[in-house]
Amino acid sequence: MRWLLFLIALPCFAADLSPEAQLALTSLRPGERARLEAVLGDPTQLPLYRGDFVVDPAARLVTGKVALTITAKSPLTELYLRCTPNANHPGAVVLSRAKVNGKDTGLAQPDPSLYRVRVEAEKGEQLTVEFELKARVPKLPRATSALEDSPGGDYGAFSASDDTLQLVGLMPMIPPERAGKLFEGPSGIGDLGSFEPSNFIVSVVSPLGWRTVSSGQAVGEVPTGEGAVRFAYATAGARELPLLVLKGAKVTSKQVGEVTVEAVLFGNAKQATQVTEHAAKALELLEAKLGPYPFKTLRVVEMRLVNGAGGMEFPGLVSVSTSLLSGQTDPLEALGLGGEEMQAAMLLLGPMMGQLMKNTLEFTIDHEIAHQYTAMLVGNDPIAEPVADEPLTQHLALLLLEWRQGKQAAAAMRDGQLKAAYQLHRLMGGVDGKANRATHEYSSNREYAALIYGKAPLLFDEQRKLVGDEAWLKGLKSYVEQNRYRWVTSRTLTELVGKQNPVHAKKLEALRNHWWNEAHGDDDIGGLDLNSLLTGGSMQGLDPKVMQELEKAMKALGGQ
Repeated sequence: MRWLLFLIALPCFAADLSPEAQLALTSLRPGERARLEAVLGDPTQLPLYRGDFVVDPAARLVTGKVALTITAKSPLTELYLRCTPNANHPGAVVLSRAKVNGKDTGLAQPDPSLYRVRVEAEKGEQLTVEFELKARVPKLPRATSALEDSPGGDYGAFSASDDTLQLVGLMPMIPPERAGKLFEGPSGIGDLGSFEPSNFIVSVVSPLGWRTVSSGQAVGEVPTGEGAVRFAYATAGARELPLLVLKGAKVTSKQVGEVTVEAVLFGNAKQATQVTEHAAKALELLEAKLGPYPFKTLRVVEMRLVNGAGGMEFPGLVSVSTSLLSGQTDPLEALGLGGEEMQAAMLLLGPMMGQLMKNTLEFTIDHEIAHQYTAMLVGNDPIAEPVADEPLTQHLALLLLEWRQGKQAAAAMRDGQLKAAYQLHRLMGGVDGKANRATHEYSSNREYAALIYGKAPLLFDEQRKLVGDEAWLKGLKSYVEQNRYRWVTSRTLTELVGKQNPVHAKKLEALRNHWWNEAHGDDDIGGLDLNSLLTGGSMQGLDPKVMQELEKAMKALGGQ
């Protein structure tokens, strides 16, 4: 154990990083190294990020050192690093004292979330860039209603509360490029970003009673002798590094073949078991249909998320919001459509809300675990083309429900969650529009939720009907197999299924254009079915007076 702690301590400069890369590779399940190597070459030569941090929850402060070792793919004179927290909290993460191969170098900051480092490297040359890091973590923001039609910031992904430090984006990372242009940083709506598959070694010292949680292989949990514990994790082939520091959370686990599913939650043991079982079943089904999950461990972690976020996805780790787990939010808020204005109307439903909350929680878990395949394993630009992963992930979550409970249950969820997201948006005065656009082109969370999570996923139902269930599932599996560790665009899946079913290729493309690039939502989806919205189809026969009051409440919110 002492050897592991020594290994992950950051040296000033190390030319031979093979042992650390080998440690990162221990996070992969048997056989995954060969799959990774077939796509990206020698996995020990992937970018290696190392972090050695100390967290002070009381002061909401993180200090430490980071180092990045890469092999230049072409001659380099500069290197960019993205600090995603700074997009919504300028100055939150500060890098200083940059060195390249042990020598001081220039460091600039072209925009709040982007640093530029001066380097000199020839093609094939290895270089290590080091920094000192200091981060001040803002307080968890007050939850606001998505009905206010305002952007959501980072949903609390980089924030602190009495029992959490949520440090998403703490590790500065090299932004990918497309056509010679860097991927953009977060816009305040949607996801925060995605990066090239990389290796990570991270060490975090936190006070006694606090647990650091990340993705990958847990390689150390050792008291420092100074009222603190050092946690260490190693991960290979991941597009991002989540870091969460939690006080009082408990761990529940279940084995699914070669994978350990862990739930790290604040709630009671019964709920932890239910979440673990549900996540394990989702992973088991996805592996059977889409192929092997890459890591030895999958963690489901509770986060204090706000502004409508039901969960977040990272390689090897997904989160679910406290509000969903505790039942202290309405299901519309998880869609980005809830808010205080609806509470009085929702209370009229009484005990019926319990089943609705359970359904929404399970659907959220399914969605986030499906992201392990779409966005984490098969990569895309979530800022420029969120339509490339979120709608497909919604579709996979519906398929998980169908595989568990049948097509009728999936249809009810489709009506009560996806279609209703669009219908409520329209009822409250929102407009239909093109779904296939960058996150910064959306005006609000509500519009984004309605089109990306509500309308756009319905494309896949139509494409599935066209080619048939067997051909559709074959296409989904091929999509994952052929694009594992690669980048895709919003056209990739449609083009792949078209090649497999050439007689339908033109119609498949026409459907994609219809659902994603045009505005036919009112004709395609229809008006609001309030009973489906509120019950997800699982309970019928609401009192007509209750229905009337709820409809009045929602129309009033839309200014009608």
